[in-house]
Amino acid sequence: VLDLDDLESVKAFPDAYGKLGLGGINVLMNNAGVMAIPDRQLTKDGYERTFQSNHLGHFVLTTGLFPYLSRSKATVINVSSEAFQIARGGLDINNLNGEEKYGAWSSYGLSKLANILFTQELQRRAEESGNNWLTAVTLHPGAVSTDLGRYLIGEEKWNDLKSKGPSPLESFALNALSVFTKTVPDGASTQIYLAAGADGKLKPGAFYEDLKVKNLPSYATDS
Repeated sequence: VLDLDDLESVKAFPDAYGKLGLGGINVLMNNAGVMAIPDRQLTKDGYERTFQSNHLGHFVLTTGLFPYLSRSKATVINVSSEAFQIARGGLDINNLNGEEKYGAWSSYGLSKLANILFTQELQRRAEESGNNWLTAVTLHPGAVSTDLGRYLIGEEKWNDLKSKGPSPLESFALNALSVFTKTVPDGASTQIYLAAGADGKLKPGAFYEDLKVKNLPSYATDS
């Protein structure tokens, strides 16, 4: 089991993968994460949980797995979110850990902006070092009906809904909400499209939404 909230676990994973003898990795999909944790939580490593789960853990994992990426062709896909726009002030280096100010959504937005900037920097360094076999891209999957939203109503309530089922009123609310959310298959469509090579038109370092490249504001391009 790989636990993104435990960097010792993350660092141990590449060696464990290597021992399996599965060969080079063609697609690395950094997708796991958390959203809108109501209170500031620190991991065992001392980092704010949203930032570590959504960005730092993936960064360390990608670094560790780099030697195992296929040298013929490899794609690193970092799943971000349109929520990066919450961090429109840019990456606040002095508040990455929520040490100055913590907000459930501001922390999430910052972590999603970090996903984008990491993607661009990884692509830049790959090109500068002549590693043309590597392509890094990022994307917004859309609002998808998954367990990611469990903190919005509380984990206990979320688990009750899953185990006991919703009340009539809750069913009505969930059905209304479903109009604005994607199913899991629909939400995974852009990830699958990019993993399959985007019909041979994969744009290095780009941000995708609904199978298309989307332009980013200056604060999300580090310009």
